[in-house]
Amino acid sequence: MEGSGKWPSPACRRTCKASQTAKRWRHWPDCSGLVCCLLSVASLGFCTLLQYRTSDLQTRVSHLEEERQVLSAWLSMDQMEPAIFNKVDQLLNEKLKARLPRMRTARSVLGACVCPPGPPGDKGRHGRRGVSGPAVSTRMTSIAHGNRLAKK
Repeated sequence: MEGSGKWPSPACRRTCKASQTAKRWRHWPDCSGLVCCLLSVASLGFCTLLQYRTSDLQTRVSHLEEERQVLSAWLSMDQMEPAIFNKVDQLLNEKLKARLPRMRTARSVLGACVCPPGPPGDKGRHGRRGVSGPAVSTRMTSIAHGNRLAKK
């Protein structure tokens, strides 16, 4: 040992840490096998879930096909066609009623109410100015109305 009296020396600490890290990495192949097994089990679970969902969908489709066959045997094509047209007409009428403008009617006011009007409110903002027309002279306007301007 050298005269400092410190144990372990900094050089030894570096090599000890390096050896501990090397020991950890030495067991890595064992962990990789564990990771592979976990991924395999997860993929098997996922495949099982997909198989279950697919079989459920196939069952639902087969039930719908059976219901359709029962319905088609119950109604012939001659009976089904007017029913479909009636339903289409009903839907079209609903859509048209929703899109057409509504007519407003004035409310009927009873003559019994003779209340005086309330106080006037504040004046509102002025509206936009309209499009100005062609200039008309004052003289031509007054002549058209039958008035004569006094000559200056």
